[in-house]
Amino acid sequence: MSDTDNFPAPATVESLADSVAKLADEIYLSLAIIGTALTTLWGDLTEKLRSAPQSSDLAPLRETIAGELERRGKLFSGAGVVMADGVLADRPRHLEWWLPDAQRLMLELNPDSEYFYDYTKMDWFSIPREQDRRWVQGPHLDYACGDQYVCTFSIPVTTTSGTFLGIAGADVPVAAIEEVLLPRFQASIQRVVLVNGEGRVIMGTDPDFTTGSKTSRMDKSVPTIPIEAMPWSLRPLGSMQR
Repeated sequence: MSDTDNFPAPATVESLADSVAKLADEIYLSLAIIGTALTTLWGDLTEKLRSAPQSSDLAPLRETIAGELERRGKLFSGAGVVMADGVLADRPRHLEWWLPDAQRLMLELNPDSEYFYDYTKMDWFSIPREQDRRWVQGPHLDYACGDQYVCTFSIPVTTTSGTFLGIAGADVPVAAIEEVLLPRFQASIQRVVLVNGEGRVIMGTDPDFTTGSKTSRMDKSVPTIPIEAMPWSLRPLGSMQR
């Protein structure tokens, strides 16, 4: 047996991309569970009521959302559903979004207010609505949850007949993503950063490129490695100094 047999092979950039994709799949699995709960509840309510449900009728979703928050632990700083315009009988806009401490997130949804939060214009809502696909937006600062960088993951939720009901989503702190992925990134022989579609850094192993910074100073000749079914990619930056 040689000395090198005692050490695992260094991680390749392709294996790191696979690790990112697997983490994302776990996140989207939770969102699918929440989304299915909404579709099922909506079908039961419309059959029973013979009319559009009201916001209070969505209360049973809390149990499913709380279950996924508990299951994911520090990975989720908040999760829930955000409803499409006009699908509820009593409110034009509504979100059933919960935090891990069992508090419900309250936002200003009155268009006449100077603090109006128009979630319909956010990419995490509009892209699943318009393109019928999962999405992730960020990193962005989440002022509602301690000014931390988060990425907002979302999937479209529809009725069984295909009507768009809204999205199921979760806020995932970058610090939690780092906790899962950074040890694997550090096992790579290369410095590498994970970037979003706008060229902003999510995380990585080069201290010159911190979360939220732009990648315009990076060598454009080095090919990036896309993350499967996500608007993210890995960008190698050269060998690690050991």
